[in-house]
Amino acid sequence: MQPSILQETEFVTFLRSINPGSEKVLAEVPALDIPGIDRVIATARSSWPSWKSQSIKERQKLLAAVQYLLEDRKQQIAELIAMEQGKPVAEAISAEIVPCLAILKYLHRNAHKILRSERIHHEMILFAHKQSYYRWEPYGVVGVISPWNFPFSVPLPQIAAALVTGNTVVFKPSPQAILVAQAIVSLFQDAGFPDEVVQLAPVADADAPYFASHPGIDKILFTGSTAVGKKVMAEAAESVKSVVLELGGKDAAIVAADADIRRAAKGIVWGALFGSGQVCASVERVYVEKAVADQFIKACLDEIAQIKVGDPLDANTDMGPLSNLQQLEKVLLHIDDAVAKGARLLYGGKRLDGPGYFLLPALLVDVDHTMKVMWEETFGPVLAIMVVDDVETAIGMANDSIYGLTAFGWTRSRRLAGRLMEELQAGTVMINDATSTWGEPLAPWTGLKQSGLGHTRSPYGLLEMVQLKYVSYDAGRNRSNLWWFPYGGTAKEIMTHATGLLYAREIRERLRALFRLLTFKRFILSMHWPAVIKKLHKLY
Repeated sequence: MQPSILQETEFVTFLRSINPGSEKVLAEVPALDIPGIDRVIATARSSWPSWKSQSIKERQKLLAAVQYLLEDRKQQIAELIAMEQGKPVAEAISAEIVPCLAILKYLHRNAHKILRSERIHHEMILFAHKQSYYRWEPYGVVGVISPWNFPFSVPLPQIAAALVTGNTVVFKPSPQAILVAQAIVSLFQDAGFPDEVVQLAPVADADAPYFASHPGIDKILFTGSTAVGKKVMAEAAESVKSVVLELGGKDAAIVAADADIRRAAKGIVWGALFGSGQVCASVERVYVEKAVADQFIKACLDEIAQIKVGDPLDANTDMGPLSNLQQLEKVLLHIDDAVAKGARLLYGGKRLDGPGYFLLPALLVDVDHTMKVMWEETFGPVLAIMVVDDVETAIGMANDSIYGLTAFGWTRSRRLAGRLMEELQAGTVMINDATSTWGEPLAPWTGLKQSGLGHTRSPYGLLEMVQLKYVSYDAGRNRSNLWWFPYGGTAKEIMTHATGLLYAREIRERLRALFRLLTFKRFILSMHWPAVIKKLHKLY
């Protein structure tokens, strides 16, 4: 039996960190109670004014320090991820550490450029004399709620982006990855970020709604299932706070008849099974054209048979355990449901004997959309392959989902690749590769449909951490603007002719309106003529 993640002792709740490879308890961390949550958020709020007053260059220097510190600690942290989450060490480095190093480097070199104020060149000629700008302002306190499957590379870039933009952060990790979360906060604090600016909030799941709805938090970044994301969205609505939701996926791959079958099989098997398939952007369903189906299925079988499942600390291991018993049971349920409805299990799908949540990766064929494995997020090491007559059918089946996170196409044809990129309904579409965008700082992580709202990573993810402010400066050299009180008897005529000057169809109509306006002293005195003359091209 899986040890309880939560344990209550003398009215104190402890979060238990469990090694999924051995089912042994790694540590127990006391959870915050309601007053503790209030206290942490209040600290973040009180420290925000001084933090946002720091220059962005100063904050970028601290991010650089985090990058260098992470590089020094990468082996230690990768082994911690392996022990607490279950990824092999090599995969923890490639999928968790390296993307974070790349994003930290990108942010400390480029954040100031993305957040630079932008001068506005007014379209309205009556505002020609004004100096106006778009500015980016931090929200205040950002709450980061992160999952157990990528406990390091999901929250760390979000925390970094929030901090560099001038927000303070309260970080609520998954209770199942509390030790990795402690390592993240230590990186920031040891690099020089003030303790009160980035704080860990070990919160039991029962108190998570209180955290998400807390009026002291200005924005929530949530990564997790769609079902929980909907609850977070509703809880955030209580205080009308902004949310970014990175939710579930049921990502499809299409294998065209002209694809490089060996490469497609190798890439799709990795895309389905890395992280033990516990990846929102895993390849969870494959549609292969009938002409190459047998060849492709055999190639996938050859690839899966070579995967070594075992201790994630062993350098020879390809796939570690699932992260928890609940997820293992869900995956087995999906496999059993598919087989009961007519699917064939060609390989794996069985739990290994002994301790730990180890499962041989499963290869299912003869699947269809009546089976859970083809429409409900499985989130485990299962590759389900459906044979279709043509690519058009495959696109329709791939789009037949409530999810739209990532989609994949395999073809040698640039024309077909273009069609797939246009027609597949997903936030990211990749051709002849799987899920590698996780390591690219410029690639946004975003989903369509019920796969989420907003963006993380990339310049667009950075802009999620700030609010757009429009500022305008008028030197006030005239006593009154044209549209101010009193209207008097001439206001109606002046505004009527002004609309003719700005928007009439014919040039002669605009000139006629201008000549009429010049007969009004109020119009002449309210205009900043040097600025207006420079903007005369706006009239045409």
